[in-house]
Amino acid sequence: MLYSSSLQTYVGKLSVEVQAAIQEIGQYFGICDPKVLTLDQWNVVVPVTYEVSLPSRGAVNGIAIVSAEPMLILLSLNNYPHTAPFILSDRKDFPSERLSHLYLTKDNEPAKLCLVRNSPHEWFATIKLRDFLDVGGQWLYKAATGQLNEDGYEFDPTRLERNVGSKHIYRYDIINEVVSKDQRFVTELPMALFIGAQLLKAEKISAYQTYGPVPFILFNKIHGTIARFPKQVSEDHKANPMFTFVFWDADGETDDLYLTSLPENYGQLKAFFNKRGINLHQALLKLDNLGAIRKRRQPIIFAIKRPSKIIGYNGYYEFINFKITLPSGGVSAIDKNTKVENQNHIEPFSKDMANYLSARGQTMATLYIGAGSLGSKLILHDARSGNLQIGICDDNKMLPHNLIRHELFADQLGQNKAEALATVIEQFYPADNTNNIATFEFSAIFLDREFHEYQQIIDTTASVQVMNFLLAKQLPRNARYYKAEIADAGALGLLYAEGQNRNPRMDDLVNLACFYATTNEQLRTWRMNDAQREVTHLNVGLGCSSTTSVMADDTLGFHASVFSRILATAATRESQEMSGILAMSSLDETKGFPDINTEYFEVQAFDILTCKAGSEWQVRLMGGIKELLFEKSEQQAPKETGGVLIGIANYKTKTIHIFDIIAEPQGSHGTCCEFVRGANSLPAEIDEIKQKTGDVIGYIGEWHTHPMNLKRLSTKDEKTITELKELNRTVPIPTCALIVTPDELLVYVHE
Repeated sequence: MLYSSSLQTYVGKLSVEVQAAIQEIGQYFGICDPKVLTLDQWNVVVPVTYEVSLPSRGAVNGIAIVSAEPMLILLSLNNYPHTAPFILSDRKDFPSERLSHLYLTKDNEPAKLCLVRNSPHEWFATIKLRDFLDVGGQWLYKAATGQLNEDGYEFDPTRLERNVGSKHIYRYDIINEVVSKDQRFVTELPMALFIGAQLLKAEKISAYQTYGPVPFILFNKIHGTIARFPKQVSEDHKANPMFTFVFWDADGETDDLYLTSLPENYGQLKAFFNKRGINLHQALLKLDNLGAIRKRRQPIIFAIKRPSKIIGYNGYYEFINFKITLPSGGVSAIDKNTKVENQNHIEPFSKDMANYLSARGQTMATLYIGAGSLGSKLILHDARSGNLQIGICDDNKMLPHNLIRHELFADQLGQNKAEALATVIEQFYPADNTNNIATFEFSAIFLDREFHEYQQIIDTTASVQVMNFLLAKQLPRNARYYKAEIADAGALGLLYAEGQNRNPRMDDLVNLACFYATTNEQLRTWRMNDAQREVTHLNVGLGCSSTTSVMADDTLGFHASVFSRILATAATRESQEMSGILAMSSLDETKGFPDINTEYFEVQAFDILTCKAGSEWQVRLMGGIKELLFEKSEQQAPKETGGVLIGIANYKTKTIHIFDIIAEPQGSHGTCCEFVRGANSLPAEIDEIKQKTGDVIGYIGEWHTHPMNLKRLSTKDEKTITELKELNRTVPIPTCALIVTPDELLVYVHE
């Protein structure tokens, strides 16, 4: 019996596109005058016959595919070709229950072939009608030869192609574990009770969400909590709590027949359950007596055990989702015509999904110091990648002007930024454990034991106070300290990462960025611009929370995205490979269209010298300087040589950073027992360095060699230092003298 035998010839007007499609269908199948039949008010069908090449013994597994398969090509009257055509079986005895890759249809509708896993309309937009018809023939051939399942013989779940109403959000693995282990709510019923909620928007139910199972021993406690919520939909609660019922077949047998239709009313639903050994009505009455039915719209899930793993899921159970709309009289007033809707299952956003979709495998426990504009973006980038081991430290509240660049919104005004961000992250992951999302609503300088919980410490405060605190703090050996800041009014982003064993250290890197301005144009522009700003502005980095900070959100977002990608890459590197990082993102809009650029420098460990004069000062030499000094000494031996040191001193940390040397300035001369440093053109050379670095890097001390291996200051050296101390105190800078012997560097620092 054919469906087409009861259809009427279409007599209306056809669009040019539909006429062309009908003509092409006729040519493809060799039909001179194709019939056009009315399927419904929106669609017409063209009867065709596919010639199927069957195996010599007929279709495999007893599937009744025939050599001449009558099919119907469905065309939308109003939307073709923007809406894809479909291929339907014209046979009422088509073996739908034995075949996968079919859309769900009603009992009185022809079987509809699923030719593509994703949107058929998007797929059809890329191919010709002839190609579409070819795929239909391939589908029938694969059905006849048992090759429809191309997913390692996994089971193809029911496909709900049509709009089936509200969606049901839950984690497959959580329900699968309860069902597969037969974890019943009550002994006599093969079912489990789950806590769930109606998700509301504008006082309407937008979706349903199911979280986790409720053991019978905890039911009264949870029920009492839910009972305090109103039964009616209320916008006061974005998620009204309720229970979800999950049933399964008590005998545990597998079912290999595909679903071809689903219940649409309560009478059909009872028959569906009865077929699988469950008296649904008696079960609902029992649950109602317990008080488990709290809403008129009740979600029910039925688990069908399949012979193989479900495609896309790690389990053998296929879950069929229903929603019953109960009458005002409740379960006892249900009749066979009570409406039942099918629901689409959607996986909730989860840690595993976030890891997969962001292609970010490894995540580290990370402490963010600063939850302002830049910090909030990095925090949410990390959280959206599946990191649920995040600490957030910030003692500031969300203020109105923060809305220009912050990731939080107006409904979080007045809240502590750290706490508000943690709440947002927890809402991302309702089905995951978020206990490791921690907040510290106080200044970073009060952090102590909290550091031991984290492998990464990321400072986005642009605060010198915080940096000095972290420099002095004994951080855990497995923790790596990063610092991110925006400079030059948003034209430049800088990310620093300490190396292994905190060498290079953060202050090495921050000052090195200034020194690199001597050779890097973007850094030079920043330093020179910074030197021209009022002294009330930060000279290194820029805080983004001030109302005086002029910067677009997308500018900040660009730098934050670059930082986030660098952080993700750095997290995958072995600890023994950890050199320091100085990464730079630049955004130049002076020429019209934005010109973006990124640079990445790996910074080797600094050589660390302790003052021999008994002071607490430390001298840190950029990698390569030590070797250069020995090289200069060897070249001039047995004569002494020397010059000046280029760097910066920090009185707070009692540290001198040396980034370069100037050897034998003009007018210098040396003998076997002394070196006299000249000064011709030296001031101009120093001034050029200071100008390029925005008055940050400059002269910071003297160096000379003792090729005869005198490992102390000579009498002349001591006299020179005494003279320099008086001169340097007027600048002020400490007086630093570095002695180079054949095998050792000796440093003397005096304030």
